Amino acid sequence: MTPFGFFVAAGGVTAILWLKFHHRQIGVSENEFWIGTWLTFLGAIVGAKALFVILGWHHYATGELHLWLNFGTGFIFFGGLAGALITAGIFAWWRGLSFWQGTDYFAVALPLGHAIGRVGCFVNGCCPGRPPHPVQLYESGGLLAISLVCFFLLKQVERSRLARGTSFCAYLFLYGLLRLLLDPLRADGRPERFWGFSYQQGFAIAFMFLAGVTILLINRINHRSVSTVTI
Repeated sequence: MTPFGFFVAAGGVTAILWLKFHHRQIGVSENEFWIGTWLTFLGAIVGAKALFVILGWHHYATGELHLWLNFGTGFIFFGGLAGALITAGIFAWWRGLSFWQGTDYFAVALPLGHAIGRVGCFVNGCCPGRPPHPVQLYESGGLLAISLVCFFLLKQVERSRLARGTSFCAYLFLYGLLRLLLDPLRADGRPERFWGFSYQQGFAIAFMFLAGVTILLINRINHRSVSTVTI
């Protein structure tokens, strides 16, 4: 196993084990946990690949890449997150589970595992930063901080001081902000721009930053009776 594969695998295992430890609080049986985990993982793979194909369609149109022969080439995190959330939402609906309750725990585990995986990017030399910026390590540190913030918010949710979904909304907001700030430091050959923003920055704004704020506001409106704490 390469160092990159080791850190990615370590991050995934760490996240899954943390979620497994809290599966009762999430409200699922052990069997439901493993079924949901595998389905969510598959949804993430499909979503990450689908978004890469959509944005890089010209590589496939010209024959430079082939979907199945080059399946291991090209995955986009934002697409993976969308695929995971869609799959998890369908699974929660199917089993009659609380989607929001699960996302609050997901908000702690995901950035924790992601932080470990980004160390692998640094070791492997992928997703590089502009000299002298080790942007992979910056993101890893930021993700670890996000995980800690979300853990604190999760504890407030568990004590009914904050509404369900608050920790997850904070994750969306904070990670979107992190990517928005760090993307200009990356040097991985992204010529695409829309209104001066890279596609990744656009996703950070539209998909996570704005979505996080919107979901948080809706969540607050629907839970006005829930007391809040100041952090």
